[in-house]
Amino acid sequence: MTEIAGPWLDCPWCAGPVPLAHLVPSDEEPGAVGAVCAGCGRRVTITPPTDPRA
Repeated sequence: MTEIAGPWLDCPWCAGPVPLAHLVPSDEEPGAVGAVCAGCGRRVTITPPTDPRA
């Protein structure tokens, strides 16, 4: 696997890197963003907090 420069999230399935730079708005969940894990290839979707200080 290729080294990925951070910052990134850890994939909940394989703990592989999900680069924050790859996050795009989700088609399925309003307000959520998603990207593909570089380790297992699964789509990872997160809902960021509405309060940036949270």
